Amino acid sequence: MEEIDYGDIQRVLDEILGNNMDFGQMVEAGSKGENLTLLSSLGKLFWDIFVEELFSQKQMWMHILILAIAAAVLLHFSDVFQNKSVSQISFCMIYMILFLILITSFQSSLGIAKEVTQNMRAFMTVLAPAYILAMSMTSYLTSASVYYEFILLLISAIRWFMEAFILPCIEIYVLLVLANNLSKESRLTRFADLTEMLVGWSLKAAMALVMGFHMIQGIITPAADSFRATAISKGLDMVPGVGDISGSVTDMVIGSAMLIKNGIGAAALVALIFVCAIPLVKLLVIMLAYYLLAAILQPVSDERITGCLAGMGTGVKLLFQAVFAVLVLFLLTIALTAAMTG
Repeated sequence: MEEIDYGDIQRVLDEILGNNMDFGQMVEAGSKGENLTLLSSLGKLFWDIFVEELFSQKQMWMHILILAIAAAVLLHFSDVFQNKSVSQISFCMIYMILFLILITSFQSSLGIAKEVTQNMRAFMTVLAPAYILAMSMTSYLTSASVYYEFILLLISAIRWFMEAFILPCIEIYVLLVLANNLSKESRLTRFADLTEMLVGWSLKAAMALVMGFHMIQGIITPAADSFRATAISKGLDMVPGVGDISGSVTDMVIGSAMLIKNGIGAAALVALIFVCAIPLVKLLVIMLAYYLLAAILQPVSDERITGCLAGMGTGVKLLFQAVFAVLVLFLLTIALTAAMTG
């Protein structure tokens, strides 16, 4: 246990979560088979952040509600104006103000998604050396080498995948929705739907690739490592006089290393969930608020306003799905690596 340094891991967790989680203690508890789920703490954290985010976003929701009602009033009472173009111009002005508010809100949501993705990558970068070192102590040397390279490749691939493709596509989708609802004729709906579909299928393809890698490597490398460990154990047993003692000591050392490795894996799973808990709840609140506003305003407001709000809700939902997909990819990598290597 003392050979594995958790200093860098603890430093990253302190920067993200504050001094609220001791990774070393969690590893020790996991190695002893103690409960690490912390469901009560996680549930309370979710609820506190949910309520806090509702109140912090309250002013912006009120501004959106007032602008939507004002736009509805101008359109429904357009007969009052001698020149109906006055109401249309007024609606466009209100819509542009709403456009700026929604873009600002979405940039805030986009910042949340970028930050939590960077935090997950930073945590996985410092976790990989300690986790692979513990795995190599269990005699799974081939698996340790393969999975270490894969984890580093996954971290780099997710950085490119999110920053160069997924997040820009979501930004394009939001801009298309806002531009499409500026006029009564829907000219960009199909393009927006295509962008949404592209993001969804890309996330599913990434998860399928990671699962496929683990399935293939789970068949090949652990078998080779198990054969090597068995050969070493049998070879020690054949040594006259000390064979039985050496074999027992080897089995004990490997078994202890296995407990440590699985303890690190369990602690890492819990840490990743807590790293993503607050950002995911924030994105969930924003998404639900957009859908709720669209549902409330639909009977009274113009369909372009409600369509715009519903589209923004979908844009934040795509951000939520992207962050959640990255979380699942890392969780699967840790869990399946632990499972495939004993």
